[in-house]
Formats: sequence, C-alpha cells, structure tokens
Amino acid sequence: MCIWSKIKHELGIWRVGAMPGMAVIGLVVLVRLLGGLEFLELVALDNFLRWRSPEHRDDRILIVGINERDISNLDSYPITDRKLANLIATLDRHNPTAIGIDIIRDKPQLPGNTELNQIFSQQNNVFGIEKVLSSSNDSRVFKIAPSPALPSSRVGFVDATLDKDGNLRRSLLSVVQNNELKFSLIVKLAEKYLKNRGVTLENALNNPETMQFGRTRLTQVTPNTGGYKNIDAGGNQILLNFRRGENPFRIVSLADIEANKVNPDWIRDRIVLIGITALSVRDDVNVGGVRSDNPGLIYGVEVQAHAISQIISAVLDDRPLLTVWNDGWEYLWILVWGFLGLALARLLSQSPWKLLLAIATGSLIVVGVCYLLLLEFALWLPVVPSLLVLLINGFGLTASLFYRDRQDLKFKLEDRQFMIGYMSSTIHNRPIQTLKKILRNVRDLDLDHEHLIAELKLLDDELHNVGELIEKETISDGDYIYVGNSRIDLQCPLKEILYQVYSSVIILDYPCYSTIKFKIVKFENMSSEGLNIEKKRSLCRFLEEALINVGKYAKDATRLKVTCDRQDTTNIIRIEDNGIGIDLNSQIAKNYCGGTKQAKDLAKQLNGRFRRYPGKKKGTVCELIWSVNQNWFWNF
Repeated sequence: MCIWSKIKHELGIWRVGAMPGMAVIGLVVLVRLLGGLEFLELVALDNFLRWRSPEHRDDRILIVGINERDISNLDSYPITDRKLANLIATLDRHNPTAIGIDIIRDKPQLPGNTELNQIFSQQNNVFGIEKVLSSSNDSRVFKIAPSPALPSSRVGFVDATLDKDGNLRRSLLSVVQNNELKFSLIVKLAEKYLKNRGVTLENALNNPETMQFGRTRLTQVTPNTGGYKNIDAGGNQILLNFRRGENPFRIVSLADIEANKVNPDWIRDRIVLIGITALSVRDDVNVGGVRSDNPGLIYGVEVQAHAISQIISAVLDDRPLLTVWNDGWEYLWILVWGFLGLALARLLSQSPWKLLLAIATGSLIVVGVCYLLLLEFALWLPVVPSLLVLLINGFGLTASLFYRDRQDLKFKLEDRQFMIGYMSSTIHNRPIQTLKKILRNVRDLDLDHEHLIAELKLLDDELHNVGELIEKETISDGDYIYVGNSRIDLQCPLKEILYQVYSSVIILDYPCYSTIKFKIVKFENMSSEGLNIEKKRSLCRFLEEALINVGKYAKDATRLKVTCDRQDTTNIIRIEDNGIGIDLNSQIAKNYCGGTKQAKDLAKQLNGRFRRYPGKKKGTVCELIWSVNQNWFWNF
C-alpha cells in the first residue's frame, strides 16, 4: 500500500506539473504546423549540410565555364552561334556521353546559326534548355523557348523553385504543361549517362508519379516534407543533397578548351556542362548547404552539376538522397524530447546547476543525433522543435511547478521537524519546569501541603495537555490545528487564524496573565502569500509559544501588546510585555533556548528574521518578520 501511495502521489504531481509541459509541446507542434518554424528548420538543415566532411570530386561531370576573361576576349556577347558550335565540336571529338548547354538559344546569335543548328539536329548527345514556368508576381520569371533546331527529346527545362528566403534547396525534375510531361535538363542528362551503363528511368510501381532509376527511387517532395509547411510542391521535386567540398567538380574555361589545355580523359565518357561562370552576367542562385567557407551564391551551371551528380551518385555509388520521416514519426520524435524535458525538470528541479547541465547535455544529444542521422543516412529530422520543447519544458513553468512540489515536501518535513521540536520544547518548558520547581521547593522545605497539591495538580494538567496535543496532532487531517481546547481551521485567512490562536491561549490559567490589565491587539492585513498549510501551522505554534512564555515568565506584567500585521511587503508577528524582563543569566533565559531554536528554524524556512530582546523600558519583545513576495514565482 505504501508503494501504491507513492505511485499515486507521483502521478498526482505529474498530472499537475506536466500539464503546462504538454501545452508547450502542443503549442510548438501547432506553430510548426502553421509554418512558424520553417525558416529555422531550413537554416538548421543548411548548417548540417555545411558541417559535413568534404567529399571527393565527382569527375563524371566536367563544367566548361565561360568566365569574365572569356567574355572579355569575345568579339561580342552573348557568345555567337559559331563560337558555340566550334566549342561543341571540339568537345565531341573526345567522345563525351552527353553535352548539356546551359545557355539560352531561343534566338540566333549571328554569325554561325546554320552551323549550330546542324550540330543541334544531328548530334544526339547534345542537349539544350528552355524555361517553362512564368509568374504574374515576378517579372523575372518568364517562359523561354528552346532552340528550334533541337528535337524535344533533347530539351530540358532549367526552372528553379526557390524557398521563401530566396535559397534553392529543391530540384524540379518534371512538370505537366498543356497535358504534356516535360523533364528538366537534370533528368535528361542523368538518364543519358545512366542508360549507357544499363540503368533506365522508370515509374515506381506503387507510385507512378515517383521516378526511379533502377532500384533507386527519387524521393518526391510534398507540401509538408520535413521542415517545409504548405509549400508549392507542384511537379516532381526532390531535395537537393549538395556535394560538399571546395571543388566538387572540375571547371575549365572556354580559353582552356580552345588552347587544347584540357586532358581528353576529363571529357571522355563524361557529362559536359557548358554555362556562364561570370558574375557580370548574373546567372547565379543562393544556396545554403554547399560550402562552409563561403555559403551563398553559386553559378546556375554548378547547380545543374550538383543535381545531376546527386542522382547518378545515388544510383551508382549508393550515396543517399535526402529523405524525411512521415509526419507521425516526426511528431512522436518531438514528443519524446518534450517528455525528456519534463522528466529532467521533475528529477533535477531542486538543483539548478544539475538541471542546466542535464538540459545542455540533452540539447547536444538532440543536435548530435540529428546531425549524425543526416550525415550517415541523409535523414532530415526536426531538430528545432525538438530543442524548443526540451529547453522550454526543462527551464520553464513546468520546472517551477515541480520545484514547488519538492519545496512543499521539503517544508512539510521541516515543519514536522519543527513540530517535534515544539513538542519537546513544550514538555521541557511546562511540565518539566513545574516538576523542577516542585522538587526544588520540596528540597528546600519551602512548600506546604496544600501548595504542593496545587503544584502537583498543575503538573498533572500540563502533562494531560501535552498528551492531548500530541494525540490531536497525530490524528489531525492536515487542515486543522488544536490550540488549548480550540480546533482552528488553517484554510481561513491568516489574520483570523492567528487571532483564534491568541484567543485560545490568553484564557489559559497561567500565573502572569492575572496581573495583566491592558491587552492591545492588532490582527490586520496579514498576507498568506507563499504559505502552505504546514507553514501556517508553524506560525500558530510560534505565536502560541510566545504567548505562553508571557503567561509563565512575564512577572508583574500589566500590559500585553500583540501585533500581527502587514507593513508594505513584510508580515510581522510581535508580542510585547512590560514584565520584569529577561535576565540573560537566569534560569528563565535558559528555559527559552528550546523555543528560540524552533523560532529560528521557522524564520529560516520563511527566509525571514526572528528576534527576542528586552523592551525599551522593561519587559520582553518576541518578533518574527518575513517578506511576503520573495517566492511568488515558485508559488505561482
């Protein structure tokens, strides 16, 4: 039964403490579903891709880049059809598998148009480009026709799908326009290269819209793939898994080709891409996950190379394509890290430094696991929402609620210890002191028969009262306290509770009460902020003990002043009498020691201050002061 009670108690704590944590998880999931975390997740993906180790150069692709020096050496720009035809003819002499021309040729660039058209129509390894998409919102996005000399089977589009931040992270493979399926230059060149190696392009059996080279499926992007939310996933798109390294492909210039400075082995059986690599022409695009030393713009022809290399490397080298989990597994992953934050807050809320270390370690594990899975399996996991739920649940309101529960348990233990100490002090200060007095008088033969009987009756009453106190405290249901013959409800306002304590004690038959003529009491504005039931009980015992000390030791007192009030942000309990005062060397002062220790322990619990000192003229002042707003957060 004891174990079951502990389980029920722990479940009760989790039911209260975990509720805000579950709300945090739900809120993060909702924000993610609405796209609020998309930018951060994409930035995290970019960084993970940049942190990978450099890969070896893909020599299956050669880029012929027309750079600034080439343009300055040309008689005119754009490059003429004759110049382009000569370049293609030179390359073709070295037997490349395919030549992709990433240069617009919708209109003749004289001279040499007839020569170029002849090459376009007769050489079946030459591919050209077109643009098939247009936008009414962006005048820079418009359709461009291919060269009329190229058959449609050797034309691929080069349209790009940019994310909201202007970065390119997806590759568009195919679109349907006017009931016609069009393929990108990427697919055309990859298909040509792989077909020569016995691998053909097919549709996946279980999803005809998904492309498949041999056994390698090109994972299709959906509107909610990974960190994306409600994006335009029209056509057939895949995530770009850029090749890492400062020189992922060999790039030569037009001048190098014309001067025969290029090794023929760099061309033979390779894919050759011809494009512009001059900043003045502005054929570039923003990417985030390519280089760690210079993330940002790369040339359009390099983008084509990365996309082609990604496909042929996946087919021939088992280099993985970027993939994601389905939504159910992703949100389960987020939930697990959210619960870990709750668990750490529950276990370590009493030790902020340990909690900080644990959450920091957990955060490193989240990032490390997500990075390693991307590195080894190209699996993109939701790292940002996982970090958020871990951090917020580990350090936020949930931790404070668990902290409060632990503090309540701590205070209950401390207050029970206070109660044990209080009872010990009560037994010492009341019946034991009476017994000592009787023994002293008997020893000195200073006690007549009737007086002895009276003293013994007082001793019997005190022992009886202590026994009743212990019995009542033992069977108490926790919300009540017994003072004298009164049962006081601790759920009442603090000023009412303390007044009931005063009223129950002041009527008891203590010798020094008989001389008191004036009683000045003030019970107002007491704040219960930050006080649980156990602390209220301890305050009641403090006031009871202080009043009993007045009744027993304030000899010749004629005035008693009891103040239980709030002044600004401070609660004050003060008991003043005008008796003979305290002789620090007297037996009375020694009798105070037990109660003083208990009062100091209570003040420590409240982060307050206890004092007992002589009055200005005579008498004794007993005072307990504590702030009422010091722990407002933990008692929220």
